[in-house]
Amino acid sequence: MEELGLLFRLILAFLFLSTFVSKISDIATHLSIVRAYQIIPYPWSKSFTYLDLGLQAAVAISLSLGLFTTLGLSLAILLLGAYTLAISINLARGRRKTSCGCGGMAGNHFLSWKLVLRNLVFISLAVYVGQWSGGWASVDHYLSSGSFEIANWVIAIVFSSVCISLLMAIGGEISTFQQILRKRQG
Repeated sequence: MEELGLLFRLILAFLFLSTFVSKISDIATHLSIVRAYQIIPYPWSKSFTYLDLGLQAAVAISLSLGLFTTLGLSLAILLLGAYTLAISINLARGRRKTSCGCGGMAGNHFLSWKLVLRNLVFISLAVYVGQWSGGWASVDHYLSSGSFEIANWVIAIVFSSVCISLLMAIGGEISTFQQILRKRQG
């Protein structure tokens, strides 16, 4: 089961890394999306945006390396929980034509209950990984055990997680492209 924990940890790492890169590359758009949610008071929105980006980077680094994994997973659950709550509040307000602001391999979509469900799945993955934190292919494990051997299966799992992450990213891009086509047609 540690193999599955490693796979899920790396998928979550790539998820947070890709969303971080997407948001930092167009920070003005990310800030406008944060403001569009109308939850964070306007004067605090810029500081919140930078805090959000910093936490996403910390999660991506932590989970990629398996360093301070428990902290990284806790931050991931906190962030995903906050995003889920913000989406749910806006859906309850009837605001479905707001961009989720997810970016990266998660894609950009209008708010929907599917996004809430997707985030709950990611939270479940993080909880599962927490059971195996400090396991294979993690700096935490190597520091605690003193063993620095990397077996072929670790490379295979890393490669598999990269492939799955790329497939998820492609799926997100296809979904975004379909939304653009629907807008132009309708």
